[in-house]
Amino acid sequence: MRLLARLTTSIFFLYSYILSAQEPERLEVKDSLITVLDNSTKGLRFVLSDTGINSDLSEIGGAFFMNKYIILSNKKRRHYKTTFNEKTNTYNNNLFCVNIDAEGDLSFPLLFSRILDSEKNEGSIAFTPDQKRIYYTKENPTNHSALELYTAELDLNSKEYWVNIKKVKLLAEGQSIETPFVAPDGKTLYFAANLPEGYGGFDLYKADINGDGTFSNITNLGTNINTAEDEKYPYISKESNHFYFASKGHLNLGGYDIFRSAMVKKSYLPALNLGASLNSKRDDIAFILADKDKGYISNDKSGDGDFNILKFTLNLNEVKDQDFTIVEEETLTTVPNAQVIIKDENGNVVTNTISDENGKVKFEILPMSYNNITIEKEGFEPYVDSFTSEKPLNNPITLLTKKLPSKINLSVENIHFDFDKAIIKAESKKALDKVVNLLNENPTLNISIQAHTDNKGSENYNLTLSKRRAKATANYLISKGINKKRLTTKGYGESQPLNNCIKCTPKEDQENRRVEFKTLTL
Repeated sequence: MRLLARLTTSIFFLYSYILSAQEPERLEVKDSLITVLDNSTKGLRFVLSDTGINSDLSEIGGAFFMNKYIILSNKKRRHYKTTFNEKTNTYNNNLFCVNIDAEGDLSFPLLFSRILDSEKNEGSIAFTPDQKRIYYTKENPTNHSALELYTAELDLNSKEYWVNIKKVKLLAEGQSIETPFVAPDGKTLYFAANLPEGYGGFDLYKADINGDGTFSNITNLGTNINTAEDEKYPYISKESNHFYFASKGHLNLGGYDIFRSAMVKKSYLPALNLGASLNSKRDDIAFILADKDKGYISNDKSGDGDFNILKFTLNLNEVKDQDFTIVEEETLTTVPNAQVIIKDENGNVVTNTISDENGKVKFEILPMSYNNITIEKEGFEPYVDSFTSEKPLNNPITLLTKKLPSKINLSVENIHFDFDKAIIKAESKKALDKVVNLLNENPTLNISIQAHTDNKGSENYNLTLSKRRAKATANYLISKGINKKRLTTKGYGESQPLNNCIKCTPKEDQENRRVEFKTLTL
């Protein structure tokens, strides 16, 4: 027994040692993640504070309606019976309407609507932009873990205010639809659903709202939004340029975090975490903006599923320029005078600058930003890349020296000369312009200009004439801006005819009076 006790104690201490040995590594990974997010959100800080509405039970933020804030809570319903859910062993959630004061604090919760209220769990709520239609969710009567979507119309002349209450047949029976949101233009419904064809758990979807109130084109928002984990609580800014949502996936601090994606041309850019000043290691959900720099978020205060509604103020501080060095990839030689252009996700130029004599360049990277960068420099391949504040550019930035093909086609029409002349004929200048374009496109390319004559006259005379023709060709290229150091000339006279004839025809003589080009540098 003593041996067994000692063995058990040894195993306990060994197990404790293993756990303690693993703990620093886990913390180091978490610290590293926070560092990444701090860099991504540098200059952007959320300041959180209580709203005055929270209790020892749960409060979750919802949507704005008639200058009120509609929240979801399982607190006691004033003047109404509180219902207890025996299946979940908690009080049911119901919708409440609360006041908002000038400081953003919340107070005086009242049951939102008696006609929409149920004795089972209720879920999130959404309104059309004109606030004349509501979408809300409540527990499936035959499946307490699933929510169903309903809609109703506002009629201020009605005693109940909400009329034409209908269940929305958007998904198959038994599938859960949660956290609805209507786009600012009123044409699209966003929602979370656990469809079997999704990426895992709950994904975010959208559906077109037709003129008759029906829906069409149910679409998964894709992998820039959805992950193998759960995504819920979609929200779009009034300008319809940013999509916010809660996710347990992506680059995550723990539980649900709030993310933002830029909406560009009906697509969603990769999601960015809003940072450790807003998100915590527990669930953070129901992000909504009351103004450009103010809003609400709901946080799981103790990890037991009971939420608090917090208000936030967003502070933007000045962001310092970041330094980068541009180098050649193989030798790491710095590259001066490189043209650097950075555009935002909408194609607007935010930076247009040139690297200095040491290849140094500096530019601002805004928090939560998406960027497209191009760098151009003569003799180098164009550099094109995209980056975010969360996944920044590598430093140094490496450029590839422009690689030329092993063989460059310098085939052009013959450069013709009149008999006994070294003046380029007008019809040959177009052919020479092709050579000018080729040299401009390949700044490391040098060429040899090789001139030939027909066999009329003496060999010495023809050799001299060919040299004059080669020189005339070079002078034309130089006149078009080509550096003379890139050109060499050579005359071959009549020694290398194309047509090896004694009594040549005029056509054969013309073909022998030619200029050829050969590459010297590749």
